[in-house]
Amino acid sequence: MKAVLDIGVLGVIVLMMTAVGMELEARHFRAVARRKGALLLALAAQAAILPVLGFVLSRLLALPPHISAGILLVAACPVGDIANLYVVLARTNLPLSVSMNALSILCSAATMAVVFEAYGHLLQTPFAFAVPTPTLLLRMILVLAVPLFAGMAVRRIRPGFVARHGRTAHRIVLAGVALLVVYVLVSQRERLAVEWRQTAVAATAFVALSLLVGLAFGGLLRLPREDGVTVGIAFAVRHVALASAIAVTLLNRIEYAVFAVVYFLVEVPLLLGVVALYRICWAPAVLRTELPETPR
Repeated sequence: MKAVLDIGVLGVIVLMMTAVGMELEARHFRAVARRKGALLLALAAQAAILPVLGFVLSRLLALPPHISAGILLVAACPVGDIANLYVVLARTNLPLSVSMNALSILCSAATMAVVFEAYGHLLQTPFAFAVPTPTLLLRMILVLAVPLFAGMAVRRIRPGFVARHGRTAHRIVLAGVALLVVYVLVSQRERLAVEWRQTAVAATAFVALSLLVGLAFGGLLRLPREDGVTVGIAFAVRHVALASAIAVTLLNRIEYAVFAVVYFLVEVPLLLGVVALYRICWAPAVLRTELPETPR
């Protein structure tokens, strides 16, 4: 059963990365060239600040080891794809969101391996993700980077294939992720029943603080309001499907995936609430200033 699960989850994560690569286009990299300063700073900041935030939060809340490992794993992950949906609903800067999402995933094999190594130094004890760094980096490259570049190559060489089968790949990935979430919830139901409140509090705190840090960073860069909100959303939305898959396959610790699942369940209503607040309080004013006056 464990072997079947590992193969299934590994297949989902490889297909997920391939599907992401199949969506990448030259325009995403042109966006980097046009606004490379702000974009690269935002990417570097979320990769560096969020793991530190997760580490500090796990210590302040005195979380059990498996929840601490879960929050550290989620904090190290790239921007989640669902960030683009929140940005569309908020009517902020979708090209910026797509670029941050795509490039953070593109760099994730290297950034996550570096962050895991940094965790070991911060903890000064054998870390929960204790896999030798070269081995971990090699696994991350094989599981994340190789299928991602393969997807990009397929899009470039066979665009017709992508047009015909791209949606099917996404449906398979969504079904696989949904099954993984259900499996984590069912297999860890006893642990969740006991620790649900503590896990939910930690997840809520991390979502809220990540969003505030992202908004503050956007303000520090003096970005327009819609760009700052986009950066804030990107900071708050982590790739929980990737975190769950890594916990199950690369680390062989399904209990680390519990925080990722709860994080997603907390993130959705919180981010939808933030989007609604932005639309009510600020978006109408922005739209009014952009609409031309009706001639009388």
